[in-house]
Amino acid sequence: MAASAGVAAAVLLGLWLKVEEARAPQDPPPVALGQPVDLGRVELTPLSLALAPPEQQGEPARLLMQVRLLNLTGESQTAVFGFPPHPPELASGGVVWPEPEVTLDRDGEMLAQLHPRLAERVTLAWQLPPDWRPGPVSLTFHRQIFKLRDNLYGMSNWLLFQPTARMTMLPEGAP
Repeated sequence: MAASAGVAAAVLLGLWLKVEEARAPQDPPPVALGQPVDLGRVELTPLSLALAPPEQQGEPARLLMQVRLLNLTGESQTAVFGFPPHPPELASGGVVWPEPEVTLDRDGEMLAQLHPRLAERVTLAWQLPPDWRPGPVSLTFHRQIFKLRDNLYGMSNWLLFQPTARMTMLPEGAP
């Protein structure tokens, strides 16, 4: 009897682990420049990734990623990358960099909100760490999940984030 219960528990645990792996894959699929990525609230299309020299003497160089953002919701979004914000996560050599500055290309101002179905070109700028050596970088994109009726309040809500895509490439202008 105990052996049967143990076998049943092992089978159920194995099935549960397979379902959990299918629900939230550990390794997100690769994405390339020009390929749109659904982040839940917005669709992000990476256009370019390049090294940029310092704007002024004494400032660090920056890594710039130009993207096209499209608000997929029916209302203006102030939390374009969700709340708390999850902009693309940049890592190099196993070290995750701090969050980027996000500016509108059309006027150079910080991105404050994104209107419905109005595509905007945006630049994400990361300051290069002083010890960074040029090489491939990895960008992980996170999708926020929308639930029409959440379990806590019984109303629609944006909930957890999960990795949805990963891009690995050598930035333009890297030696």
